[in-house]
Amino acid sequence: MASLFHFIFELIKISILGWIYSTILYFIFKEIPAKKKPEWCKKIFKTKKSIWIFTCLLLLFYMFTPYGNHGLGDSARIPISFSKAVSNVDWTEESTIDDVETKDRSNLQAKEFKIIDEIVCGKYNNFHFIYNSDKDKLEEFYTENEYNENAKLLDLPLSDELLSFKENYDEYWHNWRLFLLP
Repeated sequence: MASLFHFIFELIKISILGWIYSTILYFIFKEIPAKKKPEWCKKIFKTKKSIWIFTCLLLLFYMFTPYGNHGLGDSARIPISFSKAVSNVDWTEESTIDDVETKDRSNLQAKEFKIIDEIVCGKYNNFHFIYNSDKDKLEEFYTENEYNENAKLLDLPLSDELLSFKENYDEYWHNWRLFLLP
């Protein structure tokens, strides 16, 4: 039920953002000389309503891309790469890195982590890890010292710099993304 209410809220937000963006596009398009306007633009930007529909459809499409999907309802996610994300349900302490398994074949979980350029550094209880989603490579460390030594070599966050899921989510999705994207 929470997902449905959140989806309805997102549709309302998309219509408002679409109206704002379509107004800006309309005035920009009016300033372009008629001879320089591409034919496809003339069809789409014929009226302000058609610009609004076009903009809303683009925003709705973006919302369902891996970089626009921040979760609906009780679920939340932070993208790492185009195919991977850190997911959390009900804002619990534990987060799951999608489709990544540890050496013992369990899903990779984290209580604290930090994402730096498609690399996730994290810890779950006494287990530390560095996951490179670009190379799909997971390095596991069973002591904090071992992790910190490797993190220093790779210029990654140390274990005391890791954040909770909520702190990472706020850092990634708030600010300009909160107001300018669905």
